[in-house]
Amino acid sequence: MKNRVLILLLLGPLMWIQAQDAEKKDHPLFGRVEGFNLYDYIVQDFIAYQFCDEAGDNYIVEGQLSYYYYETDGSIDPKKILKKFSDIGNNAEGKVYGDGENQLYIVMKEDSKAIYVDLFAEDFYYTINIIERGELKTEINADDLLVDLNDIGKAVLFFNFKRQESVITDEFKPIIEMIASVLKIEPSIDISINAYTDNIGRSDVNRELSINRATMLGNALVELGIESGRIECRGFGEENPIADNSTVMGRAFNNRIELVRK
Repeated sequence: MKNRVLILLLLGPLMWIQAQDAEKKDHPLFGRVEGFNLYDYIVQDFIAYQFCDEAGDNYIVEGQLSYYYYETDGSIDPKKILKKFSDIGNNAEGKVYGDGENQLYIVMKEDSKAIYVDLFAEDFYYTINIIERGELKTEINADDLLVDLNDIGKAVLFFNFKRQESVITDEFKPIIEMIASVLKIEPSIDISINAYTDNIGRSDVNRELSINRATMLGNALVELGIESGRIECRGFGEENPIADNSTVMGRAFNNRIELVRK
């Protein structure tokens, strides 16, 4: 665990608080296990954090980091620590997974935030890394989409892809089904799916990534019954940013899909 903390120290400005005044520093959603004291507490406004999915594969999560190190004078079964936080995640209808012995991951939503929790527990200490990011609003109904395509000529959508990935996950399916329903209602509308990224990484890689994302969305629409001839898939990478790439939210806005009426 110390190696992970050292890596965090190299990534940017931190606020590090020792055990004094620790009572005020517990995370409002997760608190602490009874009998433990908070010894180290780090807040970092932005970090690219390596998280783990249910299959055991790593991916990058960007957002604000809160790191906590708790310790007790006695001893406790690590499974009891994991259960406390597992219950919190389950009650929030989040995804809860881990090795069942020392490691626990939680992915959940609270208000407009996506929250990622990485917990490691031993018999006398435990650490929590909590990454929080504001979610872009992805909800758009069929009427709004049709108005945008007819009146503006395009609709801008935000799919929260994992960094450097183009996988269409279950969370995207409702909005893809809605797009397909609009295209079925209005068979005269043909679209260009234009995908963009932020400027993190090589420009040629970003362009390829955007092409893959546009193509994946186009294929998903075809699978739902939209004729392939009505869809053009294009990727522009980091071109034409609509927000400041130096901020987390700006990069989130630049990672977008534009449906342009042809």
